[in-house]
Amino acid sequence: MSSFEDQVKAAAEKAVLQFVGSGGWLLPNYESRLKIPAEWIADCWRLVDAEALKRQIAARLEAELADRMVNHMAAELATDIKQILGVKERREMLRGLAREHMDAVMTAGKTTGRSA
Repeated sequence: MSSFEDQVKAAAEKAVLQFVGSGGWLLPNYESRLKIPAEWIADCWRLVDAEALKRQIAARLEAELADRMVNHMAAELATDIKQILGVKERREMLRGLAREHMDAVMTAGKTTGRSA
């Protein structure tokens, strides 16, 4: 092959490698996408009830915050209980108290209509 043919071949290989390496062949064709008129989109935004949207977001935020607070409180309680029950003497004392008052607790549950 001649020098010119080698240069053309090398340039073509380089161009193909650059095209594949850049990911250009994976890019979407934005020119052929559906064009939505800006006025139509603006009309849609005007139909949105911002106050209703705010109320819905606030309700979801309140529920999320309540869940997180309960989870943090439960974790704190679990840590405290583990520390309290980590001492054998304290654990045995609590078991004794539970045994001593079990009948009263069970009787109180029956009189309020609750079942254990």
